Amino acid sequence: MIDEEMKFIDIAPIRDYAEKINCPFIAIIGGKGTGKTYGCIDRAIIDFYKSNEKYPFFYVRRYDKTFTKSICGNLLNIHSQTIINCSKGRHNTAELSGKVYEVMHKTADDKGIDKRVNKKIIAYCRSMNNVETETGDDKGEISCGIYDEFLSRDGELKDEFLKLNILHSNMLRNRVNKFVPLYLLGNTVSRDSKTAEQFGIKLRDLKRGLNVYRNKSGIPRIVLYYTPETVANSEAASMYYDRFENDHINMISHGDWVLGTYKIAPQNMLYKTGYTWKLYNNGFAVNVTLYINGLTPVIVVKRPSKNFNIGVSPIIGKRNILTMPKQITQCVLNGAMYAETSEIGEDFRDICKHINGGQQIVNYIG
Repeated sequence: MIDEEMKFIDIAPIRDYAEKINCPFIAIIGGKGTGKTYGCIDRAIIDFYKSNEKYPFFYVRRYDKTFTKSICGNLLNIHSQTIINCSKGRHNTAELSGKVYEVMHKTADDKGIDKRVNKKIIAYCRSMNNVETETGDDKGEISCGIYDEFLSRDGELKDEFLKLNILHSNMLRNRVNKFVPLYLLGNTVSRDSKTAEQFGIKLRDLKRGLNVYRNKSGIPRIVLYYTPETVANSEAASMYYDRFENDHINMISHGDWVLGTYKIAPQNMLYKTGYTWKLYNNGFAVNVTLYINGLTPVIVVKRPSKNFNIGVSPIIGKRNILTMPKQITQCVLNGAMYAETSEIGEDFRDICKHINGGQQIVNYIG
């Protein structure tokens, strides 16, 4: 699915396969700079002109406040050559105006004053946090939806999976004679995603390449493409970043999952005894051991023992944790947390997101 000449993702075969099996939900996950957003928008622009400018698309983000010119103002105008080619010169650029993107022919007169003619709406901005309020707003036939950055280290909205289905319903409007895909584009920044889980995706077990997740009846829920490392990523990493021999930098530059920066516990720390909390959530777990190092309380986050029974909610002993123990929080904020590996440290961070008071730890780790 990687276009070797362009060195970026080719969206067409992924979309065509999803249409073949009639699966409108398409997730594309990969590192920054692999062309996920670029490829989807370029395809949406082409489809817009193929429909004689009848079918605009939805560009979707989690929060309404992010539709600003500084954040996504240049989203479409970097496709100016595609716009020129597809419109046969009628349009030459696109601009964000309020919550719509407009294509137009833009020129400057002798005094440098811009002139914009032939303006046409090509995309509507939609935000997940208020998707229910826009349910009654029928924009006509829509070619596709592009939900950008659906994976987030900061967490998701409540009932985001339901909101996704409402969004797609708003796009479709019972027009079932046309394939209307909804792309979920995610950078490899967090494997803790309730939305992914509700599609049946276990991000920790995700394999690179094309994956199809089906329900019990065999009907596909979502087509997911986890990008291999692109040629562009590999070349940039080799030229600039591999020299640092830093695991955290390498994960970013090679398109693997980004992990927080954690102090790695030396071997003697891993075998010290102390008071241990067993924390788990949704199938993954850690042990957090508190002991005194000299005069300083420290915690060591380790892989749980093999006979540890992983459940669905965090516990202390046999009791459910209602609030994050203050000893754990204080050690983290004091910089006195060590992890067996960065991956286990990241598991600890993700579990903290699901415990009252754990958000303080999440914010500190970043």
